[in-house]
Parts: sequence; C-alpha cells; structure tokens
Amino acid sequence: MKSLNIFTIPLIFIMSLLTIACNDDDKEPEVFPIRFTHQDYTILFGTTASIDFYDGGGVYELEASNPDVLGKVTIDLENHQLKVFPANVGESSLTITDVNAHSSVTLRFTVEYFYLSFRIDEITGENANSYLTKGGEIRFIRDEENTKQVKIMRHNNLTHQMEYVANGHFDITQSSTNIFTLDMALHSKREEELEAFSYTIGGDWECLRLFESYFGYDWGTSIASKSLPVKQLEMTLTDTFNDCKITCTIQPFNPNK
Repeated sequence: MKSLNIFTIPLIFIMSLLTIACNDDDKEPEVFPIRFTHQDYTILFGTTASIDFYDGGGVYELEASNPDVLGKVTIDLENHQLKVFPANVGESSLTITDVNAHSSVTLRFTVEYFYLSFRIDEITGENANSYLTKGGEIRFIRDEENTKQVKIMRHNNLTHQMEYVANGHFDITQSSTNIFTLDMALHSKREEELEAFSYTIGGDWECLRLFESYFGYDWGTSIASKSLPVKQLEMTLTDTFNDCKITCTIQPFNPNK
C-alpha cells in the first residue's frame, strides 16, 4: 500500500500540470486596441490615402463627422492600413471603434487639393524672386476647375515646419523648338499686387510628363522618349535675365506633415 501511494502522488502532480497547460491553451489571446502613429493627417483630394495602424481586435466601426469630405473609408486588415478615398476638400474627424478591444480612437483629417511639390535644393546666381529660398517648396495645385494654382512655402528653421509665403497662378508653354517655359504670377499674403516670374525648364523630362498628366497639357510625343523614369526627379528653373538657376526635386507626399 505504501508503494502504491509513492506512484500515485507523482501521477496526480503530472495530471495537474497537464490540466493547467490545457487551461492556458484555452485562454483567448490578449487584444490590444487599434493605434495610430499620429492623430492629425493631411490628405489630398483625388488620391487614396493609406495610413498604417498597429494592433487592433479585427472588428471595427467607422464614423466620420463629415462624410461628404472624407468620402469612402475602409480598413485593410491584411496590410494593417486605413484607406481613405476623400470626396471633397475640407475637414473631418473619424472615430474608429475597436469592437473586440472595447475602445475607440478619433483621427482628424484635412483634405487639400492635389499638388505636385518641388523642394528647392540649390539657388545659384542672382535670385530676383524673393519668395523662393533654399529649403522651401513650390506647390503646383490641381483644383476641380484646373485653374493651375501655385503656392510657395518656406522652411522655418525654428519650428522646422513649412510656412506659407506666397500664392498665385502658373502656366507652362512650349515653343516650336521644344523649349518649355514656366510662368508664375505671385503675391504674398500681405501684398495683393501680382509679380511675374519666368523660367526655362530643364532637368529630368519625366517632370514634364507629370505636369502633362495632372494639369491637362497636351505636348504629345515631344517629351515621350526624352528620359526613363527615375526615383528622384529633378527640375531646373533658369532665369536667363538674371543668370539664376534654381534646382528642385519632387517630394513624395507625406500625410503626417
């Protein structure tokens, strides 16, 4: 009888461990609420915004404060991305309720007209356009009427943010010898009178393809085979009257700016 007890005690202990292990396997994994890197986003009208998110319970309810602006919003579970297809320019918040995590998060969106942004990398010679500075941006804006608006931004070294300097309109013309000229009429937020500036366009010809595609120009085959697409497109603006050359590179849009 004594030897039977010796074998029974270890057997009971082993069975207890197995029972605990099985109970642990039966427990549902912990659910962490959906989270985003930022709460404020700027996105462009006419494009699809893809915003990464982390964790989350997998079942979500979406509610926009201004659906006429935010348009269609979906959750891509496979790629962990929030997809926004804006319907208009304006502002809207979006509340995402994580059903399984019993939590919610609210994001704020500003929808702007689509634009091509070129960062000014270098200015050589005599610059007659005080709106253009190294580190600034030239934003060519496509609105619903395609009025070819342009906005000039300047980098604030203290806040490290881009600040509005001037705006106006632009146009690109093509000569019979395939010389492309950018004309801009600009004024600052303090001055209403427009100032005219003119530049010959050089650099990567793929830049002209982008202008043709987004702003309705029809230059045909004149620029179709000048160069192959490159990762970082460079545009050179030359002011021949003042012997000034402005080198710019196109910037990918960042919704977190």
